[in-house]
Amino acid sequence: MTFKDYLGFFRWKNVLMILLIQYLFKYFLFEKYNIEVSLDDIHFGLLAFSTVFLAIAGYIINDVNDVKADIINKPDKLYVDKKITRINAQYLFLGFNSIGLLLGMYLSYYVGHTSYFIIYVLTSLLLYQYAKYLKKMFLIGNITVSLIIFLCIMMPAVFDIAPVTNAYNIEIQIEVFYVLLVYGVFGFFLTLIREIVKDMEDIEGDKSMDARSLPIVLGNEKTKTTVLTLSILLISGISYLMFRLYGGEKALVFYTVIMVLFPLIFFVFRLYQSREKRDFHFLSAIVKMIMLTGMLSMLML
Repeated sequence: MTFKDYLGFFRWKNVLMILLIQYLFKYFLFEKYNIEVSLDDIHFGLLAFSTVFLAIAGYIINDVNDVKADIINKPDKLYVDKKITRINAQYLFLGFNSIGLLLGMYLSYYVGHTSYFIIYVLTSLLLYQYAKYLKKMFLIGNITVSLIIFLCIMMPAVFDIAPVTNAYNIEIQIEVFYVLLVYGVFGFFLTLIREIVKDMEDIEGDKSMDARSLPIVLGNEKTKTTVLTLSILLISGISYLMFRLYGGEKALVFYTVIMVLFPLIFFVFRLYQSREKRDFHFLSAIVKMIMLTGMLSMLML
């Protein structure tokens, strides 16, 4: 494979978004609140890259198990058995997964809480089980991916804030932890919406694997109603936060309305007009853009 092929295989755009989110937390949110943290720049870098390595491992094992569906869903982006052998792809999975776990073990020891390593083990197991079994199950696969994204967002809170929280700083530490939790829930719901939309886009390939995704079980119209309900819940939650809790932050409110709420409303209107595979692909891209602009809103805090 060429260097460009490896970038695509490793989902470099998604990887950059994970890094961006975690570094925004560290160098904008944490520094703005001037909170006590447990990780210096080097160790925070290890945390960010350990998350990325597990994510890349997840993408690889997913591709290994998705060849039959990908031949139908995205033949132009097929890597395993076309540009890289299955065995070499599995070696890459083992390599990235092992490095991610080893870094997680070291960081858990470094912050003085070896029990935190269970987060890495759980994430690794979820990624593997998702690729092998869970993605074919009704709604379970969608929730699994959303939970993994939530864990990725919350990693800085667990490893950088929690270990140094004490009776003297607990108030400000919890306040920042709450902000990360809000972003984590936002990421969870957006990912859940996007995963369901992707199922509508990939319905033909999923049928070839005997998957039981929402569109296959319920049909596209009922699936759209499910996505609409989730979108309205998300819009309502964001609106409440902006106007009831952060109403005094004018720049944040303006940014969120223009860059998050309006695109979400546009997404809802386009959803019911969508019929073809390319329509759902466009909707998926919109949701990914909203994820990015939503995370960038922390610059306005």
